[in-house]
Amino acid sequence: MNGVDNSNEKTSNSIFCNITACTAPTSCSLNMTVAEGNPILSWSGAIGGAGNPITAYEIEYSESTDNTTWGGWNALLVVNSSQPSGTVAVTISSVRGNYRRYQIRTRGSAGDSYYSDRKISSNTVRKNILAIPPSIFSASPAVYIGSTITLEWSGTIVGTSTIKNYVIQQSTSTNNSSWGAWEAVTTVVTSSTLGNQQVPANPVSGIFTRYRIAVTDSLDAISAYVISNSVRKNTLPPAPTVITLKNGSKTYNQQPRFLIQTGIELDGEPQTVWVYGTSQSWMNSVDNPNNFSQSGQIGNNQKTIFRNDTAPIGAYNISIKVKDENSESVVVTRAFTLLSSPFEEIIPNATHVKATHILTMRTAINNIRNYYGMTAYVWSGEIIAGTTQVRDWVYHIMEIRTAIEGVVDLINSFSENSTFNIPPIEWLPLGTGRPRADVMNQIISLILTI
Repeated sequence: MNGVDNSNEKTSNSIFCNITACTAPTSCSLNMTVAEGNPILSWSGAIGGAGNPITAYEIEYSESTDNTTWGGWNALLVVNSSQPSGTVAVTISSVRGNYRRYQIRTRGSAGDSYYSDRKISSNTVRKNILAIPPSIFSASPAVYIGSTITLEWSGTIVGTSTIKNYVIQQSTSTNNSSWGAWEAVTTVVTSSTLGNQQVPANPVSGIFTRYRIAVTDSLDAISAYVISNSVRKNTLPPAPTVITLKNGSKTYNQQPRFLIQTGIELDGEPQTVWVYGTSQSWMNSVDNPNNFSQSGQIGNNQKTIFRNDTAPIGAYNISIKVKDENSESVVVTRAFTLLSSPFEEIIPNATHVKATHILTMRTAINNIRNYYGMTAYVWSGEIIAGTTQVRDWVYHIMEIRTAIEGVVDLINSFSENSTFNIPPIEWLPLGTGRPRADVMNQIISLILTI
């Protein structure tokens, strides 16, 4: 035969290798039991099978609301690794307070028929429950004049982690309605469920400030914020409007009147009017009610007449201000002179009324009008001794009466208190010819008391 003789070949024995499954890790645990972020799952002790080296780890999770009754297993991730141990970050429940446990099995190169059994983690992890912020959070005082505000809170409910600190922020407003952005104020380190803190006050008058507080737990998770009431920097009450007396003016009344009107107190606090009068001591509408037509505490845009105690003739410097509960206004100062009577005694059936008497009246009335902040009366005609006709005297007296009535109306418009007002004037009849003594004396008496 031309073929090859194979009669001497020998066939070796075949070697058959039995493939075995991988072995699950002997330990599997989480690095925390309460988490805000992703915890670390660790395992060790895994072994590859015969002809089946480790190629990866398969991880699943199950979820529970009470750490006792568990739902089904869900695929989470696959970790490619040939090592017998490892670590990986795993996700926690999306529901605060829920628990998760994990199980792991070892994958080998021989396929899923030779994967290991599953090993359940020895502990579980709970999604952190945030602390509930204080149920009471207040700022005081509501209207302040000092440099600090006191914040107080209570009623915090601890979550699954201990309290680490409180975060406090502030926002400001000019109208207690439209608010600016929140700004950091301070962080109070404490684990207590209640507390208080002094914080710097906004120094700008009229500005509202409100605060908000949140709780940070030991996992650095921050609760919702709670907003306080608003507080406001006290505004000074506006300086009073002093109708009388005009600075540098003159009067003849030894119990001079000061006509005063309050302004608008933005804080809504009642005002007390204070007058440093001729007695050179402060008197006010609360403690000295007999000197004020409207006494006690006075509201916005209110009028009152201050009637000074009897004062001697002389020059005076007067100060007027208002106070509210927390502060006082700018002081309004006035200087005036209390004059002696410029009038000659007019005796009925004895004194002959002359031009000088009328001219003195005209001067005195314009002094009074100036004292009350009124313009000088423009007299209609000149009076000249020996020239002015007797028939004209009645018109001059009527004009003088008109000039006085304007002052009386102003005084009476400031008060309904008859003690401080000028009683209705019942002018005496003028008759004809030169004015009588009683007509003149009625006018003189009025000039000396308004």
